[in-house]
Amino acid sequence: MTPVTSSPSSRLHHPLASEQPKEEKVLSLHREEEEEEEKEEEKESAGEDDDGIDYDRENILCSSPRTRALDHFRDDRLLQSARLLRKICDSLVSSSEEEEDKEELKDTKEKEKDKLVKYVLEKAKQSESFIEMLREDAEKDSSWETQKSFSFGGRDQTKIYYKTTENDTKLILRVDQAIKREMLVPVLATLNESQLYASWLPSWTMPKLKFSRTEKLDQRGRCSQLLLVTVECPWPFSTREVVLDALAFDDIDESGVVAVLLNSCDCEDDERVPAIDHKFGQCTRVDFHGGFLFRAIPSEGEAWKKAREKHEDEMIVSFIFNIDPKISYVPVSIIQFITRTVIGTLWGMFMKIASKVKNGEMKEHAEAIQSKRLVLYDWVDERVKSMFARIF
Repeated sequence: MTPVTSSPSSRLHHPLASEQPKEEKVLSLHREEEEEEEKEEEKESAGEDDDGIDYDRENILCSSPRTRALDHFRDDRLLQSARLLRKICDSLVSSSEEEEDKEELKDTKEKEKDKLVKYVLEKAKQSESFIEMLREDAEKDSSWETQKSFSFGGRDQTKIYYKTTENDTKLILRVDQAIKREMLVPVLATLNESQLYASWLPSWTMPKLKFSRTEKLDQRGRCSQLLLVTVECPWPFSTREVVLDALAFDDIDESGVVAVLLNSCDCEDDERVPAIDHKFGQCTRVDFHGGFLFRAIPSEGEAWKKAREKHEDEMIVSFIFNIDPKISYVPVSIIQFITRTVIGTLWGMFMKIASKVKNGEMKEHAEAIQSKRLVLYDWVDERVKSMFARIF
């Protein structure tokens, strides 16, 4: 079996320069695109092109600032897209009659672009919030409880924290894991191959807890997915289900990180989400918000000193989520079971599978990775190389 390795990089991405026209508003860009194209052509002919993206010349000449910003999003660079969009406009919605008239004149394609702009800015705001939270040292925050039981790699490398809110009915969990740099691509691959979750996710009989269904409902772009996860819960609780909008992106050129934003959604939020299927009994959809962050271990501080010096780890994988199980009361025994047993076991299994993927021991994963090599994993290898060049 062939281990997961990085392939040579053929190109690098570069961030846009910060200078953009300030007078343009997103809601009026569709009337000014011809003028923008002329400006871009004049800049190009004068050798004054301030755009540093590694796109081809034709695309640069033909695109407006908004289009270029949305190209970043389609290239899995959410935060860079949002930075440019924020420069273009002060706000997306205007209450003036003039702007309302312009809104009525827009065709369907333009309205879809405006909808995408709003989506990008909303997701960027959510992502920046959870990234900022994960950059904070949980050891210095007394609101977190530390999980004491053993997990993957021991306490030098794995740190698990939790807390409850709203009368112990909502749970917030955080995991920080130190890894060597060569583990990054296998970890990303294990996370991305959601159709194989059922082959390695654990289950429990006492109390009963089982992942009875994990299904990818849709794929957007290279690695953003819509996932349906169904969990059989201990008595007296009914089955719980969550539909996750998993939005993966890199911010390597700006901050040196890769991230995955996770948010639950339902039928009224997204037309791709199916109605709840009650054919196997009562089922309740829950709320879930969180994400993954991949970054370099800070070179200073004591928190990860042993991981750096003893284990020669260089990166941190962080995972955080808060969940509302839609239960008015959660027994302390269930909370303790989840925080002391379930999370540590799940995380340990996840890292164990990633290690086997790295060593070429997971046949199904190896086949999935190879089948997507040209459309996904060559790009992942390339971006990870860029990441390492920046942070190490």
